[in-house]
Amino acid sequence: MIDVHAHHFFYKNFNEVIEENKRKGVKIIIESGIDPKTNRKVIENSKIDIVYFSLGFHPTDIVKFNEEEIRKEIEFIENFDHNKFLAIGEIGLDFYWVKDKDLIKKQIFWFSEFLSLAERKKKPVVIHSREAEKEVIEILKSYNVKVILHSFWKPKLVKEVIDNNFFISIPAFVYKDKGLQKIVKETPVDLILTETDAPFLDPIEKRNNKSWKIEYGIKKIAEIKNIDIEEVKKNIIKNFEKIFNINDDSHAI
Repeated sequence: MIDVHAHHFFYKNFNEVIEENKRKGVKIIIESGIDPKTNRKVIENSKIDIVYFSLGFHPTDIVKFNEEEIRKEIEFIENFDHNKFLAIGEIGLDFYWVKDKDLIKKQIFWFSEFLSLAERKKKPVVIHSREAEKEVIEILKSYNVKVILHSFWKPKLVKEVIDNNFFISIPAFVYKDKGLQKIVKETPVDLILTETDAPFLDPIEKRNNKSWKIEYGIKKIAEIKNIDIEEVKKNIIKNFEKIFNINDDSHAI
């Protein structure tokens, strides 16, 4: 199982949680930073074999920082290299929590700056787009980056997503959510990845999500697509390798 988007660093017993994921068959977890502090944390946590990371600035957090602080973080990410540094993210727009017009403008400006950073670093982007899906898609079209839409929840925009060859990472929450199930039905299997957004979006409990619960997502994807569970897993691995340019037989998969 591969979890392309998680925040296990929110757990106080992080090491125990990762060991639990390993015991239950998880092979790769991408921990996504959301601000300078957690970017450092995911780098530190990548000492564990199955943990990889993305570095970014969450749209609801970036509005709390000043230009100097944000520029400093962009500079840090631009000059940082690590074999487990797989993507720029979590970045994007959030019009659900952020309503102020000036703060929305600030989000849009820095979103574009991080997309430019991803172009320069030649890294895929992990995108947050809550209540801002249409705007996010329009902005993404202007950049030459591979795109992973995290927790994308707008079925009516799926065709446009497919036309632009963007990947959608399906949360384990699809196990009980009709909207996500509709998105799976409409999305080609070669554009699907799996995620949890742990500890959030738990498919069976409340905010106790962990990467191993991807098994619930895989089960539902297989059911919707009418294909074998193992076939789903093979496609997820293939898609993962494609978007992250991983062709090495020695890789953790």
